Amino acid sequence: MKARHHMIRIIHTGLIAALLLPAAARAQYNCSIFKDSSEARACRLYNASDSFYQGGPKCEQYLDSAIAICPYFAPAWHERSVPYLKRGDFVTWRHYLDKAVTLDASYLAYRGWCRFEFLRDYRGALGDLQRFDTLFGFPHLTSNNGNYELHIVMALCERALGHYQAAFDYFDKAFGADSTQAGLYGYLYLGSTKLKVKDYRGALTALDHENRIYDKFAETWLYLAQANLGLGNKALAKEQLLRAKALFADTTGKYYLHDVYCEMPDAIYPEDVEKTAARLNR
Repeated sequence: MKARHHMIRIIHTGLIAALLLPAAARAQYNCSIFKDSSEARACRLYNASDSFYQGGPKCEQYLDSAIAICPYFAPAWHERSVPYLKRGDFVTWRHYLDKAVTLDASYLAYRGWCRFEFLRDYRGALGDLQRFDTLFGFPHLTSNNGNYELHIVMALCERALGHYQAAFDYFDKAFGADSTQAGLYGYLYLGSTKLKVKDYRGALTALDHENRIYDKFAETWLYLAQANLGLGNKALAKEQLLRAKALFADTTGKYYLHDVYCEMPDAIYPEDVEKTAARLNR
């Protein structure tokens, strides 16, 4: 019970926000908040581990020492897991991260996003995020890589499981009263999902909104072309397809969806452009 009380206290000092920051900005804890000396020592070792290469021997030595001194210091278990995720050793990653989740349920958000992003475990990801939402009632939190508002992740999980109405319900939660809350890709994913259910007008509305936020994603223009094709607007679809093709061909790679570790949902490839062009010529 002692460990649970300590972890709850950590949550209320900002752990939820810290664990959802990009990996390059790992949080340094104020170790003076810990009254238990073993926690304070583990905290100092955890902070010191950030001075070394992530996953390297020195870093792991410091984290292992933190865990040995205070086995219920969840951040050390979490940080110990991260290099294995990046290496693709998901079994070892889960060994460490599941321990962090057991000690501190706020890590459910991170585990849920990872299951979505790296493993395509949509059912497992959705379960983690739903449990996290039930426990903490999160409003608008961003995934660890900064790409997704977490309700968008839940919507994409439901979509992958074939539950389109549930997906749209999560999209509604993601946008809420403020359409800027759903991040850079929110309306793009809403539009591509509308396209999947042949709601072409709904797709156009969402994708036009995405272009008001940022109008240089090749995916947005390709999906606009496909929606207009669905409505029989071939001339407009052709213009949009040419725009998508030009952006996708840019060698800087700035104008289409990509991630250093994983394929992003709804990312396009040359064959997608070619297939859409073939439809224009029918």
